[in-house]
Amino acid sequence: MRALKWSIVLSTLLLTGCWSSYEINDRSFVTAMYVDKGKDGQMEITLSFPLPNRLVPGGIGGVGATGNPYTQVSSMGKTVTDAYHKMQLDLPREISWGHARIIVISEDMAKEGIGPILEFIVREPKLNINNAILIAPGKAKNIENLAAAFEQFPSEIVREFTQEKITLYTTPKDFLETENGDMIAGLLTKGKKKMLSEMGKEKLWVGTGGMAMFHNYKMVGKIDPKEGDGALWLRNSIKSTVVTIKSPTDKKDISLLVLRSKTKIRPSKNNPLTFDVYVTAEDDISESQSNIDVTNAKNIYQLERIAEKDITDRIEKAFKASKEVKADVFQFGAYLSWYKPKIWKKVKEDWPSVYHDKVKLNIHVDLKIKRPGAENNPIWIKEKS
Repeated sequence: MRALKWSIVLSTLLLTGCWSSYEINDRSFVTAMYVDKGKDGQMEITLSFPLPNRLVPGGIGGVGATGNPYTQVSSMGKTVTDAYHKMQLDLPREISWGHARIIVISEDMAKEGIGPILEFIVREPKLNINNAILIAPGKAKNIENLAAAFEQFPSEIVREFTQEKITLYTTPKDFLETENGDMIAGLLTKGKKKMLSEMGKEKLWVGTGGMAMFHNYKMVGKIDPKEGDGALWLRNSIKSTVVTIKSPTDKKDISLLVLRSKTKIRPSKNNPLTFDVYVTAEDDISESQSNIDVTNAKNIYQLERIAEKDITDRIEKAFKASKEVKADVFQFGAYLSWYKPKIWKKVKEDWPSVYHDKVKLNIHVDLKIKRPGAENNPIWIKEKS
């Protein structure tokens, strides 16, 4: 009976509330982290925060305020932890990582190595390892100064590039699953544009501009935007893209909109260091400046073969770019370890050199044009008829 009585008392004590937790009003929610190279071997960490007191428009309940509904705070340190703890000393709220969705790293920092950043991410239990990683030219923290014309927060615009698969959605988890830190990540571009939404003033515009290649967790090269499409195909990350080809009849442009695509990679049965890349794609004719008759099945067949060659060339260029820097960014070594583990054990120790010297691709693209669009042929041909 006494044991039961104490059990009831202890149960009651356990239900008395979250005495050690922080109230929401005492937290600062990180939406993005920007990492730049600092002075004297230090790194500069910049965190972006929403400002709750400015999220409600002025005039509603009298709590609104003018100015941006977000801010950023920077701090220098020898490590990420060192920098953000210094930052915490100057903030009135507790830093909370649970809402962070994007990590932008400057090219300079990426070239020096992102191992320390990944080390922090792995050990911080509240920071999601599925955050998107992007690389930026110049200062990464300047990305936060872009004109947020389409979203409430600048970081949300950058994140959407990965969500919509405009560029690669690469995460810390992707890097951590590699054997030697060979990976590929989206590369941002920056520039000034006069924007109507900003009353015609010049503002920072951020877009996508190819890919950044990593070897041993260090950025070792770039892939240009056209080759970047090939990288997306090799990573099976194409959501929607355009393939513009020349018509076989008059060499004028025809644009095909890729609606669906899938990539499968396997080591070849005849030579395990040669990989078979199978790409299937379904396209629509989005625009035609040619006089080619797209109601003719033979013409459609020709266009499909030309488009297949264009996609093959893009994949081949992306692959060659990675071989030049000995960076297996498309994880062919992983495919070899899965399907040919005995062979992988033999080449694992010298894989960068093996990848550079011996790995080849057999690219098989099967593209089908499903629909010619709302018009079978260009409108001027109908008008002439």
